[in-house]
Amino acid sequence: MMAESFNSYKELVDLSPLVELIRAEGTRVVYKRGEYLLHEGDVEQRISVILSGYCRFVTTRSDGSESVVGCSLPGDVAVGFADDIYRIPSRLSIIASSRLEVLQLPFCYAFARMAERDGHLKLKMESALSRTLFERHIDLYKLTPAERYHRFVASHPDLSRQIQIKELASFLQITPQHLYRIKRMP
Repeated sequence: MMAESFNSYKELVDLSPLVELIRAEGTRVVYKRGEYLLHEGDVEQRISVILSGYCRFVTTRSDGSESVVGCSLPGDVAVGFADDIYRIPSRLSIIASSRLEVLQLPFCYAFARMAERDGHLKLKMESALSRTLFERHIDLYKLTPAERYHRFVASHPDLSRQIQIKELASFLQITPQHLYRIKRMP
């Protein structure tokens, strides 16, 4: 199986000018494991480029448990684009899953600079994110949990060695116990 990008939206929209802007003008910030870059319910103030470590995107279920909906890895942009573009309270939290080193810029400043370069950037970002989420949604119905796990490991070997079992199980929409059983299968 050919490796695919975990955040495949990056293949659908060119974010390199945004990453270059943040790398050129951003402030270096270090988060400890468990620290929040963004709390669910807050309006995003900063946009980050991951230098090292990784963070997870989570939402809170009605029972108060955490559900992992995505991750950002080194080189990725960490921001809740869907809500941030419209400046509404985030439906996600962004949490450092390991020691996390990032470069950050104020969201409104970075987005305004990018909109000057490309007036259709917002539409392109929404389209790319929508496509990525649609593919993940279809995979939940098309693939068994074991198939989703094996695809994840084959496509993202570095992340699969770092990610916590609980986080990966949540992302795959299975229990940690089910994931342990899958990992033991030949």
